[in-house]
Amino acid sequence: MSKQKKNKDRKDEGNLYDKIFRENLEAIFLSLIEKRYDLKIKSAQPLPDKLQTTIERETDSFLLVETKSGEEMALHLEFQTTDDHSMIYRIAEHHGMRLRAHELRIKHIVIYLGKKPPTMPTRLPQEEIYEGFDLLDISQLDPEECLSSQIPEEIIMAILSNYERERTEVILRLLLKQLRLVCKTPNKLSKYTQQLVILSRLRNLESFTTKIVQEMPITYDIEKDGLYLQGMEKGEKRGEKKTLTIAITGFLKNTELLPKQIADILNTSLEFVLKVKEDLEKN
Repeated sequence: MSKQKKNKDRKDEGNLYDKIFRENLEAIFLSLIEKRYDLKIKSAQPLPDKLQTTIERETDSFLLVETKSGEEMALHLEFQTTDDHSMIYRIAEHHGMRLRAHELRIKHIVIYLGKKPPTMPTRLPQEEIYEGFDLLDISQLDPEECLSSQIPEEIIMAILSNYERERTEVILRLLLKQLRLVCKTPNKLSKYTQQLVILSRLRNLESFTTKIVQEMPITYDIEKDGLYLQGMEKGEKRGEKKTLTIAITGFLKNTELLPKQIADILNTSLEFVLKVKEDLEKN
């Protein structure tokens, strides 16, 4: 496999993880961050995640210098003819990019050439100064906490949590059992099972997870569904035409399932489901 193909595959897989985490952002991470950092989040909405491409990345002068004490550092000089109050943020942008590129201590100096005395700020407010970041290690999550959750997005995080390797199968089976309990529709159960398989790649467990998923009876349990029970309450025997019609009608009215999915769940023919659907639309 070529290097270019490998890089593309890595990028595609990274995008897949990003998609899952973005979809589950509120359910997993905001509640987790609130608990860990004692933050009370009232609301959250995404900011544009693409930086403007018009940032001027060239500096007037960026020099590698060595001090008399033997220290190497970078000296950044900017020449400014106007009293620009946004200069502090421009310098901050340069700082981040140059620090990443050179990993050196940087001294920034703006040389002002204007006529009037400058009033531009030269220091960021304390709350805007970058001092580092907090590290939230998902591999240190408590698996029991994940498995006891009623939120599917939190439950599937158990696959990435802090458990002994020999308990992998136990964790997976408990995880799938809990998903069955909290997912109220086949679509939901299928969605989070698929996400689980994808996330398991991060622990090199995709094949094993797929095997457990296939072994466990995680298909939707129609006998516990209220719509099916509603049909049973009519006094008909399981599998009779009238009971099936009532159950199919309930699914068509109250879910977004496709006729083929309903047929699979109720173990009946697609033709019969389509006939009920046609009759329902006529009425």
